[in-house]
Amino acid sequence: MVDLIWLQELIINLGYPGAFLAGLLGSSSLFFAVFPSFIVIPLLATTLDPMMVGILGGIGAGVGQFLHYFVGAGGRYLIPKKHLKKLDKWRLRLDRYGVVIIFIFAITPLTPDDLIWLPIGAMRYPKFKALAAAILGKIGLNLMYAYAGYFGWSFIQDLLNIV
Repeated sequence: MVDLIWLQELIINLGYPGAFLAGLLGSSSLFFAVFPSFIVIPLLATTLDPMMVGILGGIGAGVGQFLHYFVGAGGRYLIPKKHLKKLDKWRLRLDRYGVVIIFIFAITPLTPDDLIWLPIGAMRYPKFKALAAAILGKIGLNLMYAYAGYFGWSFIQDLLNIV
């Protein structure tokens, strides 16, 4: 029998601010999660309101992803001038579907969001559009995590008791 009660209690003590921090810290590091929200958010939702946990986790994750925008924007100064014109042409192409692309990358758990944020920042894509799409996508993803924990935790505990 595996006993995860201590881990569940530790995470639950973080409360609603823990949901925001899980999202922020889980997505603000480049290419790997320091504080994985796909573990923390479901555990928080076992005792807290899953809707609030998902929303706060999503806001934190959206803001965390948006920080990569500035890494890309700073990287623009490292790009040779002859390539900047090509980058600006891509920016014009993204005006139509950029929000949708950011949203799709944000709401899917298996995509490396960092790969799109660096070029979007270097292209100087509008910040508000990018942030809004990221937050909405991450709220959707974190709501899925939260409700998976809310409805699935007892099932997982039953499985662990069998082992």
